[in-house]
Parts: sequence; structure tokens; C-alpha cells
Amino acid sequence: MDSDLTILDSATGKKTGRIKLSFGANPSDLLLSFDLKTLYVSNRGHDEMAVIDLKSVKVKAMVPTGAHPHFMDLTPDGKYLIVVNNQDVKATILDSSTLAVAGEPRIDLGASGIAVTGDNRFAYIPSIYENNISVIDIEKMERISTIKSIGPISIVIPPDSNMAYFCSHRDRVSILDTRTNKVVGSIPAGDTPNHIRVSKDGSKLFVANATSNDLTVIDIGKRRAVKTIKVGIEPTSSALSPDGRFLFVANYGGGSNQGSISVINVETLEEVDRIKFRRYPRAVAVLPAE
Repeated sequence: MDSDLTILDSATGKKTGRIKLSFGANPSDLLLSFDLKTLYVSNRGHDEMAVIDLKSVKVKAMVPTGAHPHFMDLTPDGKYLIVVNNQDVKATILDSSTLAVAGEPRIDLGASGIAVTGDNRFAYIPSIYENNISVIDIEKMERISTIKSIGPISIVIPPDSNMAYFCSHRDRVSILDTRTNKVVGSIPAGDTPNHIRVSKDGSKLFVANATSNDLTVIDIGKRRAVKTIKVGIEPTSSALSPDGRFLFVANYGGGSNQGSISVINVETLEEVDRIKFRRYPRAVAVLPAE
């Protein structure tokens, strides 16, 4: 049961389809291509990435990665797809057009997120095991430095910003200036923040707090939390709708068979729906209605 992707109609909460992966694939992250035609799936159990054609809704390729691939990101220009391998000392950087390996820069074990600067030059990859963030020079395909931080996990860089924001210290979001690679501040969040998402307009951060079962909404300009939104049990990841109006939060359920998907209105900052989903949702991706 850990080897499928379930397709839901967000308007009705009804299951409309399923994409089968091989037994034990244990998919852990989902990433849409910029043109919304392809879905990338990191299969932690098989050390590979599935490439799914969304028109046919079929797997069209399996690409080998390092050990336990998890988080993924595309460079803003779409040239490279970067796969972060949680149980390896290398990341896998793929040419997005050919899916050939373009580089394997060193990282540390326990890699737990990725963000790429808007100029496509650097990738930031936190390691929760080693309490640091690897800085990858994408042109050179190598690590050029590390930044010490306690328990970094999940990281984002808003559009047109020099600041990166990452969950850390089990109760806050830290602010990293990518021009100096120095931590310049922090903002309190909930209990055990483990995932962070930036709004489409770059004005807000949505921080999923796994233990307090809520989202902390942070106003980036004010550098402070402006609201706490209750969601389901153990929120683990989130994704925006393509128009940026709604945030979908995967609530893993804490092993209690109470998994769900919370739907948050980004303008009103309210949970407008909660879709029951008993099979421990770990990640979510959202396509526009047909």
C-alpha cells in the first residue's frame, strides 16, 4: 500500500484514479514540471525517481539516483532537476531535458530539503543529521561551503529574494542571507516545524508544525507570524494550487490511521476543507481543474 499515487478530485474529495509504482517504492516527494505536463516522484525505497506523463497518467521512465532520494527541485531556468538523497553523501543533478546525470556534488547524510537561488547559481541543501547546510555551486557541480545550524529541515527562497528561510531548532524558522551565507535572524513557529512553503506572490511563508498539528503563517516583510491555522494530525508537506489561491497540506496522521489533506484559502488564511485520507499521505501535488 506504500507504492501507489492516489488521484483525488479536490472539489469532491473523491478518488478518481491511481498510479501504480513497484512494490516497496515508498514515494516520498512529488514535483511538477513548470509546464504541468510531468510529475517527478522520488522513490525512497528503490533509490530511483519515477517520471510520470500526466496526459497518459503513466510512468514513462525510472531514473536511478543515490540512496533514499527525497526532496527535489528544478532550477528556475528549468535546466536542471536536483534530487536530494537522504541516506547518501551526494546529490543527483539531472539534465531535465535528457534526464542524464550532469553532476553528483557532495552533501551530508540526512539531507532534508533543497532551495535554488533565483539566478540559478547555487543550491542550498540542509542536513538534519550533521546540523549544517551545504552550498552547491551548480555551474561547477560541487559543494563550495557549509553553514552550521542546529537541526535544519526544509528550505525555501522566495522569488526575487536574497533571503532563504528554513525550519530549525524545533520551534522556529531561521533566516539566511544568501549574499553572505550568514544566519541573520529567526521567527518563532509552532512545535516541530518540518516543512515550509512560500506563497506564489512571495509575501508569506506557510510552516507545517508536525507536533502541534498546525500551520504558522509568517509575513515575510514584517518578519513575524501573523496567524496559526489548525490542520490535521502531523502535517508533513504542502503544495500550492497553480493559481496560488489554495494550499494543500498533507497530514500524515501520526500512525493513527487518521491521514487527511487540509485545504487552506491563502487569502483568508482559513482551512476551508479537510479531505479524509487514511493511507498516510506524505506529499501532495496539485493540478488545475480540467
